[in-house]
Parts: sequence; structure tokens; C-alpha cells
Amino acid sequence: MRPKLRGWQILLAGLLVGALARAVPAAMPPVNVIEHGIPVPAGEAITPSATVDADGRRIIVCKLAAGGKTSYLFIDAESGETEQLPAGLSGSGSNGVLMTPENAIFDSVGGYFLRLDIPTRTVRRLGRVGGVIFGGGFVRTSDGTVYGGFQPTATLVSYNPATDTYTDHGQLNEESWRQYLRPLAVDASGWVYGGIGMERMQVVAFNPATGEKRPLIPEKNRKRGYQPVIFKGTDGQVYARADRYQFGGVLEIYEDGWGWHVLSEGRATPIAEPPVGGVRQVNHVFPDGSHFSGFNVLDREVLVHDVGAKEPRRVRFSYESPGVRIYNLVAGPDGRVYGSTGNPLRFWCYDPAGGEFWDRGVAPNDGHINQFVRQGDRLYGITYSQGYLFEYDPSRPYALEQNPRLAHRADEAGEQYGRPHAMLAHPDGRHILAAGHASRVLLGSGMLIYDVKAESGQIIDRARLMPEHGIYSLAALPDGQVLAGTSIHPSTAGTAGPARTAMIYRYNMETGTVSGQWPLSPETPAVRELVVAPDGLVYGLAEPDRLFVFDPVSEEIIRSETLAGYGGIAGGQAPRCMTIGPDGAIYALFQEAVVRIEPATLAHRAIARPGEAISAGIAMLGDRIYFACGTRLFSCGLNE
Repeated sequence: MRPKLRGWQILLAGLLVGALARAVPAAMPPVNVIEHGIPVPAGEAITPSATVDADGRRIIVCKLAAGGKTSYLFIDAESGETEQLPAGLSGSGSNGVLMTPENAIFDSVGGYFLRLDIPTRTVRRLGRVGGVIFGGGFVRTSDGTVYGGFQPTATLVSYNPATDTYTDHGQLNEESWRQYLRPLAVDASGWVYGGIGMERMQVVAFNPATGEKRPLIPEKNRKRGYQPVIFKGTDGQVYARADRYQFGGVLEIYEDGWGWHVLSEGRATPIAEPPVGGVRQVNHVFPDGSHFSGFNVLDREVLVHDVGAKEPRRVRFSYESPGVRIYNLVAGPDGRVYGSTGNPLRFWCYDPAGGEFWDRGVAPNDGHINQFVRQGDRLYGITYSQGYLFEYDPSRPYALEQNPRLAHRADEAGEQYGRPHAMLAHPDGRHILAAGHASRVLLGSGMLIYDVKAESGQIIDRARLMPEHGIYSLAALPDGQVLAGTSIHPSTAGTAGPARTAMIYRYNMETGTVSGQWPLSPETPAVRELVVAPDGLVYGLAEPDRLFVFDPVSEEIIRSETLAGYGGIAGGQAPRCMTIGPDGAIYALFQEAVVRIEPATLAHRAIARPGEAISAGIAMLGDRIYFACGTRLFSCGLNE
């Protein structure tokens, strides 16, 4: 348990800084906070690979991402003994790595291009990649040079081990939107080709000898897509196409897109289709021909298939983890706190009575669950990026694929609300609503309305709502109509639309129409949260730190003020940062504090300061509020 401050100590601290609402310096101890621990002490395994160490012993090496940190895990295939090497940089970096014949791994973390030497188990920073979020693709040429492609700027870098030279080749293509550079391929003449998505696909040829960058897709043929298809065939030729977009079950083929081409010496020649398949990178086979399968970093085990053995050996291993980021939490009907993490996606439970955690997988385990809500005695969660809706019954035992069960899926969900920011358990006791942004590129949001009794869902297309606005928050009025707080932020890899400020709009559940809309002034990019208080007024939080009050009767915003001293609004991808307490007060999560707001006067004060950034919430059980700071679960009392 963290140390607590008494009332006079809090008052003294407030006087020293001028007011109770002012931020507490990071060096001060936390106020009114209990830390409960890490719900999921695991990590995400990226590209586990079979190789040997300096002594010739078989080992499995994988990049381990957990809690915003990266390490490299070395697992002895015989004994399961492990060694963990920190990357020494923050962030998880690339979502893939490249192992080379020199027994080295190339990676990117924290904006650096890295080389991990496996025999010596050392990490070297080869060079800085400015402004990079994470890497996209890697490729190795015949002379051993390794190229890496990075987003959001489609930047290409390379490292030549023969000359020990790192080179930043700059952007392959310049656009006003975020560009994902993947995959990469090299032809027999040494030209490098990079595929770029998502707003408008492009394939760029790069000549290492001259530095020339040559876009290959004409502007009229550039279409929306995750990435072009580029691969090196078994015949040594490079093939590419960019005439389709596929997400989930939705496949869109562009008749005027850029079909199959063979790429050679910086030129693209149309073909009917590739005559051969692609060269596959094999990572699971050891030099002696043995291999591994079933690599499970969450359960800490792997199957090793020895040469000549009839059955595989189950090898157990261990590692240290700062935990996995908590995306959401919700109070269950059984007095427990539930939530999930990403990446990887794990469903977890905390029992305040015993102080115990458990965590399990969810199937299908794509992406992460952005938010949970409670409807009756069930919990419902919605996932990024497919828009799956899950139902969990806490009264029944956990069972993979059965509880939680996949309650609703639709091919078009990813395009309508694939990055779900908002969920609502409608007070009619029957419906669940979910909305957000498209998973990629497209503006606006559709809305899922799921009937828990009929076990069926209806998707309202964005065109029937406010097509230029995403949805960050939902709240139900006493008459059953729904208010949506919007966002003008573009979807990932997309571009901003014409809207200049977020708004509140009213959706009529019976008629299926928008029956009113109210833009916010002064301008704000997003309404992060909405709650309906006992006094009938709607209280909202707008970016970055503004509290406003909307009167649904007079249909106007009647009050608005900045809440200074608490940091920005907490909540990540799915805000859920405000709730009504049993005492009728409003409780809100900011990055630096849990704040109590009096509805009648808007008087506000911090009731808890954890001393680190609050990232997700909000769940109320009894007289305690539960919230997350990164990978750890905390709670505070309703009174200081």
C-alpha cells in the first residue's frame, strides 16, 4: 500500500503551491491512492526465431514488448533457461524484426535503428530515425546491407556491415498524411522497392547507387489500401500490385487500380499474374534441422521438435515483465473489477476481497478491447480493429470461445467503428451502443446498436449520422434518446475533414435519425466524455481540459470552463473517464488526478493524485474508484 497523507498535510501542500487544484510535483508522494498490482505480468512476442548461441547451443530469440519497454529474450531450447537483454530504449518500436545469416537481428526501438548480435548478446544503436513511430519492413541485399522502412514519413534507412555505414535516405514519398512503408523488396540489380499505404497506395523504386527515388504508380491509379503487395518470387524477380483493399471480410477491387507488375531496374512492367510464388522467411528451424512450434509467451512454454524424435518436448521458460498496458476496466455485478490489456489482448479480473488477479485469453484475439460496459449482469466489450462485440457472464466459469463469447461480428464493422472510442449500456436494459472511428483512413463513424435479448445487432452507417465526425462519447437522456460527443480527429493514416470543431448531436433510437446538433465553442477537436447527472443536465469533457454543461431542454451549452492543474483528460483510445458517484457528485479522471466535481456549482478539487499518469478507467465499487496507470491497477477513496 502506498503511504497516505492526512488532511492537514494535503492542505499544507495546497497552500505551498497556491491552490488545491494545482499539480503536485512528481517528487511528492501519492495522495489517497492504493496500488493493487499488475493484472497481466506478460508481454508480446515479436518474431521468435530459432538459432544457436556462441557455443552452438540451440536457442530461441524473440523481441519482447511489454509496458512500453522492449527486451530481447534468449531461451535455451534444451533446458528452458533464459536470459533477458533490455533494448535500453523506451517504446516497442517495430512490429517485426529481421534475422540475418550473420546471426544478428535488425530492429527499431525508440526511434533508433538497432542491431542485436546474438553470439555476444549486445545491442548496438546504428543510427537515429527522426520522428519514427514504429518500423514497417526490413529487407537484406546480396551484399549484406539491411534496409528498414518506417512510418509515419515513409523514411528509408540502411546499414552496410561491410563498411559499418548507416545511411538515412530520407522520405521515399512525400504526402500530407501518415505513410506506412511496408513491405520492402530488392531486385537482382540492387534496386530497392517500397510499398506505401494507406490513404493512397504507392510503390517507390530506390536506386542505392544514385539515390534516385522513382514513384511507379500513376496518380490516377493510386487507391486507398493498407499496403501494396510486393514480394520477391522464387525465380528472383520482384512482383507487385496495388489494385485492392481488404479489411476483415470486406474486399474492394479497383478496376482502375494498379494491377500485377514485375519490377526490375526501377521500372514496372504489367503482367497478367506472377508465374511463381514468393520466397518465404523461415524462422522456426534450427541449423541442425530441428524446429519449434506452439511458441506461447503468455503461458511461457514452447514445443521443441528434436531431429528423429516422435513427439515434441514441452519446454517451460520464464521472464520478467513490467506488465501489459491496461486498456479498460469496469465494475462487475459480483463486486470484482474486470478489464483487458493490449497488446497482447488478455481478459483479467481483480477481486478486492482477496486482492487476487487472474487473466485469460480471448478468442478471436485480434487487436484489443477498447472498452467494457455493464448491462444487467453481463459485461460487453468492443475490439479494435475488427469491431467484434464480446459478452461475458461473470456468474459462469471462464471458458475460451464460450465465456467471453463473440456476440456480434460484421464484415463492415471495421470500416464503421473499427477504432471504437465509445460504448453505452442503454438504460432501457436491452441495448448496447458502440461507435468511434473507422480503423483506418475514413472520416466519421457508424454505430452498432446491439439487442442483448434478441442477440442481434444493427449497424447504422456513418452517412445516416454525421459523416465528417467520429464519435468519442455516448450518453442516454431520460427519454431514451442518445447524445453523441464527436471528434474531428482524422482516422489513423487519414486526413482531416472540413469540420472545424467537435459537436454534440442527438440520435433518436425510434426514428433512427439525427434530431439535433450543437457545435462547441470555443472550438475543440473532441468531446471526450458525456454523463447525465441527477439534475437532468449533461456534463461533458472536451479536449484538452474543458468542462461544459449542456441543457437538453433548452438545447444549449449553459456553462463552460477550463479545469486547470490536473493535466490533460485521461482515457486513451476509449475515454471512459467520468462517472456519477453514489453521492451524486461527478468524478473524472485526468492524467495527474482524480477530480470531484459538484454538479450545482462546478466546484472541483483533486481527491487523489497517484504521482504518475492516469491512463484508463473508470470503475466504481462501493466507496472506491479504480483506474489504471499504464500496466498497473490503482484505486482511491471518494474522500481524501
